[in-house]
Amino acid sequence: MKLTRRTVLGTAAAVSVGTGIAGCLGSEDPPEPPVLGDPDADVTVTVYEDFSCPSCQYFKEEVFPDIEEAYIEPEQIRYEHRNYPIPVDDTWSWAIACAAREVYETEGNDAFWAFATDIYDHLGSYSYDAIETVANDLDLDGSTAREAAEEETHRSLIEDDKSYGSSNGVEGTPAVFIDGDQIDLTETNPMAEINAALE
Repeated sequence: MKLTRRTVLGTAAAVSVGTGIAGCLGSEDPPEPPVLGDPDADVTVTVYEDFSCPSCQYFKEEVFPDIEEAYIEPEQIRYEHRNYPIPVDDTWSWAIACAAREVYETEGNDAFWAFATDIYDHLGSYSYDAIETVANDLDLDGSTAREAAEEETHRSLIEDDKSYGSSNGVEGTPAVFIDGDQIDLTETNPMAEINAALE
């Protein structure tokens, strides 16, 4: 199941994935994260991603839609995105995160989620042209996103996110926390683990 722009603009969720998803390893005042679901929900789900991590791509395309349907759309959880560049790729793990942060800062929350999903279509062939194209295709400012990637404009914020994750025990991506407790998804059915943790 592939995420669409409409799907992402409405919602999100999180997980530290094992078996099929696990495999990408790698502060006290972290940056304000992009949020989906109910910002004031009693339950907070936080996901750490490296945009160059194939396991994160798998999670976004195969696991997230189920979380979205079960928990995000009904507004049962607050879902937060945080960056954790392992880095899987020394250039693109940082550059894509910086571009996504620029979209968040200049275009807003919904635009971030759309960009952060669609950019995974280019995993394995990332380029500054791809960043600009994805942003433009979403009716965003592609040149601004590209510049942020090229100059790593938000690198300090991304580093703060990573430091915050490390301080909470993140070692690989994707990593998922529910109310501060990391979920160990080692089974072949990650959604079952998520359901069990959220019940």
